[in-house]
Amino acid sequence: MSGDFPQAESVNADIVYNMKALAVVYAGNISPYALKPLQGGPSALHRAVSAASSFPGTVKTVIFADSTESFSGSSGLPAGIETVRADTWTPRAFFAALTLLAKGFDHLYLVHGDEPYLDTAFASKIAEHHIRYAAEYSFADGYPLGLAPQILASGLVPVLERLASDDKEAMTRDFLFETIKKDINSFDIETEISPVDHRQLRLVLACDSKRNYERTAAFYGITAENCAALLTERSDALYGLPAFYALQVAGKCPFECPYCPYPAFCRSGEGLSPGVSATARQDFMPVDRFAYVMDRIAEYSEDAVVSLSLQGEVSFHPDVPALFRAALRHPGLTVLVETTGIGWTDETLSGIAEAVRSASPRIGDRSPVEWIVSLDSVSAACYSRLKGLGGMQETGVAERLFNEAQGFISRAESLFAGHVWPQTVRMKDNEEELEPFYRHWNGKLGRVIVQKHDHFCGSIQERRVADLSPLVRHPCWHLKRDMSILMDGTVPLCKEDLYALNRVGNAFTDSLAAIRDRLRPRYGRQCSGDYEGLCSACDEYYTYNF
Repeated sequence: MSGDFPQAESVNADIVYNMKALAVVYAGNISPYALKPLQGGPSALHRAVSAASSFPGTVKTVIFADSTESFSGSSGLPAGIETVRADTWTPRAFFAALTLLAKGFDHLYLVHGDEPYLDTAFASKIAEHHIRYAAEYSFADGYPLGLAPQILASGLVPVLERLASDDKEAMTRDFLFETIKKDINSFDIETEISPVDHRQLRLVLACDSKRNYERTAAFYGITAENCAALLTERSDALYGLPAFYALQVAGKCPFECPYCPYPAFCRSGEGLSPGVSATARQDFMPVDRFAYVMDRIAEYSEDAVVSLSLQGEVSFHPDVPALFRAALRHPGLTVLVETTGIGWTDETLSGIAEAVRSASPRIGDRSPVEWIVSLDSVSAACYSRLKGLGGMQETGVAERLFNEAQGFISRAESLFAGHVWPQTVRMKDNEEELEPFYRHWNGKLGRVIVQKHDHFCGSIQERRVADLSPLVRHPCWHLKRDMSILMDGTVPLCKEDLYALNRVGNAFTDSLAAIRDRLRPRYGRQCSGDYEGLCSACDEYYTYNF
């Protein structure tokens, strides 16, 4: 096993090896992928435990696991490993157990049991700085997650137990930092900063899902020292299984907004459009077709966010609860609805709430559903203008619809508390309402989304207030992690491909793997700086979905 890990350097060995450290491997709710052989060798769990046990100064290693986790195939772990179990771990329960274990130790290393590439040489460097500068908490920043441990002074653990006072908090991958952040100015913190900032890649080198297992395997041999070169050399390996699927389930929309291309697309009669107005359309994706696609997504990606709002208003589908049931019967799928807030009946919302209550727990404890409500304004007058209602303001129709949309937020929040997000698209047309919108909804719900305007590769008038694009272009996030599926199953290049002029397959007849493979060469060309065709005029490549 020792050949699989970079060995600690002898730099300031007296400092790091003379400390008495406890290595903590968190493996609660560990994924089966962490127990699978990786690249024909030991599993991620075996590698993580072996690396943690080799960190400088470590005299004891403890695994935190669920009561139901047997660690099948755990033979070969270093001798003397202690396992602490609980039915459910929360940060508070974790720190309470760790407070007892930490007695007699100077410092603690914390790693996750699904991280196979923990770099012992890098751990030595962080540990040396941690001790030299008398830090209470040390971590690496700017590197891909999964290369380095976090280090704690043992005396900090009881303090963190008090900070983690909520028994319902989830054990996210960054639970330690999230706890420290509650009173961050009270602690002495040391950060090991990467010479090249890789945070924008959102790369997690952990075997916690099918997607990350495959991606992690592709970066075998990565270390803190070579990661910049390796990530450049193998940049196409960042293209993996889709994590976000956007489906068009209903064609009708209650508005013809001037800042949206959908009304003109419907009227044009081109491509997949029926050639009627958005408000007159009545077409929708049949439930059985939708369910078939959900089965394929669950089989292919295993976990993903499924958006029902590619084009059209979801509320006009004749059986929205059935869509939720079809998606949520798969524990890896969660549902996102972006809506105008118009057209929702109490019966439909109750049916959705029941589907959510009946759903099995999501993988990773994610919420089964998130709602985004597109309001764009805090006044009926601005709302009328942005939604293309024109003279309807005088008849009271605009104000009625505005009130309905705002009322929907309250209704949805009562059923899906904490998962409803009021949204405004920031444009020249409503810039004066941005601050009042934020103050109003942040004060009321504590959640607001401010979205940039999308001109769909120049197909409609640009209304951006400012150009937020990066100084140096990078490969498209949506090409890397999204898949768009239109009502008839057609898969266009992406959501920007309004008329599906770059079709790559059909989700009703082609395998998702085959469709995905057809897009891989384009991503490879983008890695080389070639942004061809539609992509050359795109301003959405740097935006990121749920």
